[in-house]
Amino acid sequence: MVGLGCSLTQRPSLKVVDPTLAAEGLPLERERADGGFDLGPYQVRDAGVRSEAPDADGPLASEDVARPVTQHRAGLVLTAPSGRSWTTSCRLQRRVSVAADYRAVLDENGDEITLDCVAKARELPPWSFTVRALLSANFAGEFVQVGSDRVETIEVLTRVVRVKRLERLLPVPVAQLRLGEDAKVAVLLGRPEKAWVAEGIDLVAAEAGLAVMLTLRFLPWELAE
Repeated sequence: MVGLGCSLTQRPSLKVVDPTLAAEGLPLERERADGGFDLGPYQVRDAGVRSEAPDADGPLASEDVARPVTQHRAGLVLTAPSGRSWTTSCRLQRRVSVAADYRAVLDENGDEITLDCVAKARELPPWSFTVRALLSANFAGEFVQVGSDRVETIEVLTRVVRVKRLERLLPVPVAQLRLGEDAKVAVLLGRPEKAWVAEGIDLVAAEAGLAVMLTLRFLPWELAE
């Protein structure tokens, strides 16, 4: 019964996953495992998040703005079928927006946020994801292999736009890795975790992207007031 309830809650979010990826990609669902959980052939271990004092040199904390800044840090270890293990760290800084009162009337959170994440595997250049955005809109940032000219995109969908430009807040955010124009990996940022991985893609980019997006799942999004 719990699983059914979770599925019903996630249904609006499932509908915004890229349709081609959802139809043709490999679906992955959470399974219990010692020390963490598995997503199909991927093992997730040592996942955690903590609240901490904001880094003074952080993107928001370093600005001369009176509104307070909070900071959270999450990380995990993802072991892929290739045998590679990816260790991640993501820092989220957030600050109440100037439109906080207006957003509260809408029962939505419009905080300003910055995210900076890194995924590392032995003998490979790390990948980084950085973005500055408002939680009152969908957002995307660059996903870059350090030392390379290669730049991909991770998008985070927090709402769906319906007819006549009406927006509806998603119960669970959806993160998607786009290689070029095509969505190749998607993750529901909620529990139970679900993901989709396209066939025949660059495994290194897919593994690093999956590791980062799974780390985002552990950060406190609090989209509704």
